Amino acid sequence: MLTQLPSSEESPRNLRRERRLWHDGDHRTPAIGCTKCPDRNVCGGLQVASPLFDCLGFCCHNPQDCDSVCRNKPEDFAQRVREVGGFSFDNVPRSVVVPTHRLPPLVPLIYHGHKRVLPFKTAVACLPLYAVIQRQNGETRYESKQELAKGFSLGVDARVILTGTASDPPLERWWSLGPQRRERIRALRHLGIALVTTPNYSLFVDQPRWDDLHSLKRIAIVHEEFLSEGMPAALHLNARTDRDWDRWTDYVTARTEVTHIAFEFATGAGWELRTEWHLQKLTQLAEKVSRPVHLIVRGGTKFLGALTRAFSDVTLVESSLFMKTKSRQRARLSAPGRVTWRPSPTNKTNTLDSLLAQNWRVIAEAYAPILSQRPLMYDHAHNAAQTANIQRR
Repeated sequence: MLTQLPSSEESPRNLRRERRLWHDGDHRTPAIGCTKCPDRNVCGGLQVASPLFDCLGFCCHNPQDCDSVCRNKPEDFAQRVREVGGFSFDNVPRSVVVPTHRLPPLVPLIYHGHKRVLPFKTAVACLPLYAVIQRQNGETRYESKQELAKGFSLGVDARVILTGTASDPPLERWWSLGPQRRERIRALRHLGIALVTTPNYSLFVDQPRWDDLHSLKRIAIVHEEFLSEGMPAALHLNARTDRDWDRWTDYVTARTEVTHIAFEFATGAGWELRTEWHLQKLTQLAEKVSRPVHLIVRGGTKFLGALTRAFSDVTLVESSLFMKTKSRQRARLSAPGRVTWRPSPTNKTNTLDSLLAQNWRVIAEAYAPILSQRPLMYDHAHNAAQTANIQRR
């Protein structure tokens, strides 16, 4: 996934072109060629502004250099469909509910422990999954919870969650582990990992839809693998069309083992108009699922108020803290809920421990009024769910 940059001049993406490829079921007519597609039921078809007969209009016709899941590569297509057991979610195995401790509303994302020597004080920290495992074989880089805490300069008592959100190469390396993924998950449990958000396999607006369907199924598969190995996991939701969101809503509704979901507003959903569409779909999902669901979100901070009103619990994984501190910037609470940043140069020999701690206090104070909101309709249901989890333990 490409990271959205502040302006179109800085970004390699063409917003005007992408907007014409966004699925819009309310204002665009269905592509004619979708009506006879054998995968119409699971896909739902495309409705976009650009002239399009069907999604094969996105085929590059260069199979030697293409890694998309596309019917114009019959042998590869068949193999890719077999590896996920078809595009339907129906054959994803069911899992038991895996109990987990409640997460706080705000969790810092810590990328590494460089330039710090003191344990960072936080009850829960989020680390990149792919920084905890080795690039070559997916084995853990650390032998114990203590080593992990030392490697990222955290307190030993800090609970650790992992984020599976990343660019495509790390995601594909995790998938390429195949049956070994379960062994790697057991190793993560040995490190005391509290929860993992599953890899966010990409969906693209200019690819044949089978590539999307393959990614969606992989998300469901890896989520089930984490749960079946006893690892609490948040199901990461990616979607390109209304049908994608409907499928995820049905999936979460039917499977009580899905206690946490994750969503990222910082990349494909980062364009303002598309952000509003995804926000609407997320809130509709929360309304239709008749039980508390905990949302773990990255980005989209301007919509936190709406999300906290819709979901029983919301946890924001905050990434600017680490990156701003690394760039030697100091946070200042300029107004309620608003943080500004100013340069705070250091000597090369200085550590960033005190700056990180101070910035964290300011950010936590800024977000506290928003994240403390709680929809009353969920209080009773949440308490009942917590009691059930305790009894299962």
